[in-house]
Amino acid sequence: MANDRPVTLAVIIGAQGVTGVVRPKVFAEDLSVHRRFNGGALTLKSVRHGNNGAIARFAEIPDRTAAGKMRGTGLTVPGDALP
Repeated sequence: MANDRPVTLAVIIGAQGVTGVVRPKVFAEDLSVHRRFNGGALTLKSVRHGNNGAIARFAEIPDRTAAGKMRGTGLTVPGDALP
């Protein structure tokens, strides 16, 4: 039986800067092994470590206003995408 139930790997906790970069609270060991989140609605372009946790850029978040609206959004992948 396939485990396609969504698993939350992170939650966006805020915006970082003016270019649409977000600060996710990451629950997984490595977020960068996944590129598509929330059923393909979000595409991870890059992720790096910042002073207060991770900093991530998504293709669908163009500016700080859009990043701010994403606060509280969980980043999920299907359970069968996990090792």
